[in-house]
Amino acid sequence: MCTSPRSLASRPLTTALLLGALLLVAWLAWGNPLPDDGAQRVMWLGDERFRIELATTPSSRLRGLMHRPPLTSNEGMLFIYPDEAPRSFWMKNVSFAIDILYLDVDWRLVHLHAAVPPCRSDPCPGYPSQKAARYVLELPAGTASRLSLEPGTRLDPPLPAGVTKKKAPE
Repeated sequence: MCTSPRSLASRPLTTALLLGALLLVAWLAWGNPLPDDGAQRVMWLGDERFRIELATTPSSRLRGLMHRPPLTSNEGMLFIYPDEAPRSFWMKNVSFAIDILYLDVDWRLVHLHAAVPPCRSDPCPGYPSQKAARYVLELPAGTASRLSLEPGTRLDPPLPAGVTKKKAPE
């Protein structure tokens, strides 16, 4: 069998292209994490300013608020997913109660679980969304009630790094 120089030269290129395509597919399937994982942002809920930590990678979303001190009254964690889908959270290794707010792609509150207690024994119960959610916001227990947040409420997304002031109403 005779192999032309052209076919020999194209094999490394073909291999590189296939490998690159496989890596791209794997990267996209993993969730295309955002570069600001763990970053602190400001989020306005009503007239109150909250300091929100972003969880954008699979590992940080899995870890969530586990093994942490309780949130202060103006803190929270925002879980950002690459797609809108049914979500379910649990309170494994979280030592304090929280409100869990499920938000759609337009930042509209689609479901919430208020004052979810810590899990004291296995198996821990899950707290699923009743509708698809792209974002999940965890806040100190009682915050949703205090701010009158209920399904249908549209929240303002977190502000970019360095911006801390709420935009004036138009």
